[in-house]
Amino acid sequence: MSEISLIDNNLFIILAVLASFSTSLISAIFGIGGGIILLTFFASFLPPLAIIPVHAVVQLASNGGRVFLLRKEIHWPIISTFILGCAFGAILGGMIVLQIPHELIKLLMGIFILWSIYGYLPKFNNKQIFFGSIISCSLSVIVGATGAFIAAIVNTFKLPKLNHIATVAFVMMTKHILKIAVFIFLGFSFTPYIKIMVLMVLGGFLGTVIGKQIMSKINEQFFRKLLNIVLTVLALRIIFIAINDLNIFSI
Repeated sequence: MSEISLIDNNLFIILAVLASFSTSLISAIFGIGGGIILLTFFASFLPPLAIIPVHAVVQLASNGGRVFLLRKEIHWPIISTFILGCAFGAILGGMIVLQIPHELIKLLMGIFILWSIYGYLPKFNNKQIFFGSIISCSLSVIVGATGAFIAAIVNTFKLPKLNHIATVAFVMMTKHILKIAVFIFLGFSFTPYIKIMVLMVLGGFLGTVIGKQIMSKINEQFFRKLLNIVLTVLALRIIFIAINDLNIFSI
């Protein structure tokens, strides 16, 4: 099946819009989670080389929608350090991370996320935020979704739920902009996917609006518990996949 025929398939379009709506709804409520689910969906339908670039565009719009709706809640003091780190990660970090098995980095990321929840992890300083964002943005170009890592770093600040979700969304939006720029530089053509991306952006924004209404009704303590549960599930998934890819327990 060619890329064009795949994109023009009516059933795929319906499923894609529903996937964008539901994953944006999840991310609007928890701040993360939707990106990884959407990446899995794309991996089932799109050509391998198109998965991460198209995912970046749809996630840019999803995170951009949250940034727009929660723009007054962004925790600005840490944003500039994140942006600087992401810029270095997209330009320089990618070349470094290609020399290291990205499965090993994913394993360390998963362990770090669990540590940030159940261990003692002090509030990150600017240097730690800078290097953390380099790692996240570098790896994101290769594996697509690293939102849980960013959320774990922001989680060390113990921000109120609206500030947490808005800040993570802004960082993720910046990261996706840089990823798209990298793929354009590498020569990837987004043209065959414009139709599906536009429809998914619209579905995603609707999911974000509804998710914001649900999230505003969630108790602060309950939100923190839910966030830790979501982060734990995502971290265990990352660790499991990394161990499987590294064949650590293979005989």
